[in-house]
Amino acid sequence: MKSQAESAKGGLPSYSIRPGVAFPDWSVVRSPVARQALLAIFEVFDMDKCWGGYSEVEDAVRVAVLLHYCKIGRSPTVADLVSSCGMEEEQVMTTLGKLKNRDLVVLDEAGGQITGAYPFTMRDTGHRVRLDGTGVNAMCAVDALGAGAMYGSDTQISSSCRSCGAPIHVTTSHSGRAADEVSPPETVVWTGIQYEGQAATSLCTVIAFFCSDAHLEEWRDGNRQERGFRMSLDEAMEAGMAIFTPFLTGLDRHGGPDGRTMSEQPKVGSR
Repeated sequence: MKSQAESAKGGLPSYSIRPGVAFPDWSVVRSPVARQALLAIFEVFDMDKCWGGYSEVEDAVRVAVLLHYCKIGRSPTVADLVSSCGMEEEQVMTTLGKLKNRDLVVLDEAGGQITGAYPFTMRDTGHRVRLDGTGVNAMCAVDALGAGAMYGSDTQISSSCRSCGAPIHVTTSHSGRAADEVSPPETVVWTGIQYEGQAATSLCTVIAFFCSDAHLEEWRDGNRQERGFRMSLDEAMEAGMAIFTPFLTGLDRHGGPDGRTMSEQPKVGSR
């Protein structure tokens, strides 16, 4: 399966990641600010590097990694992937190397351990997401907000204001597709635009929650953050859904195709 750049409605960039599934999902983006932020992010990424020639084998391994995070809150081992994907260890390792080069997974320095797969990470980033009773670390604020829609599960997000450290809590509804309760209610998201080889150590470090516009502006002044976008919670959720919903769309919870979204699947732990 090849991922060819396509032209979505209005000339927006679009890539096919599996039959009938396009990245990003522009249909959920209604806010001009969310659209502009996504376009700016994609501009600094080499999207052809991420998705050009993306294969079924790469998709199978990456989906298995994401499902493992969703189920137990941490990255799988290579042995886990050998078992879940039905592949030889050498093929799994080769495929992980390809996904690392695409910046779709993050590996440790030795290259033998997965430490992240957007939107999730093993690092303590200060963005904690609970979905179906499982706690997992998100790479950044937008990743935290998009994780529930990706998996089709309502979430509880715990983070803090990047400026003052005040606790920030967000619960989602409608299978992770809407912000339900937000504390404090004045919470906003800043999406900085910077990319140097790996999103986890560049872009994700400047996408954060703030308890108020005043604290966002204080932080921006002190950190020389000029290029980026201030987004409401709803706008940031649109961006998160656009990026992450396609990742598991059209798959059952074991990673196989069945024509349904993850939100239509039995939840983790159900019988």
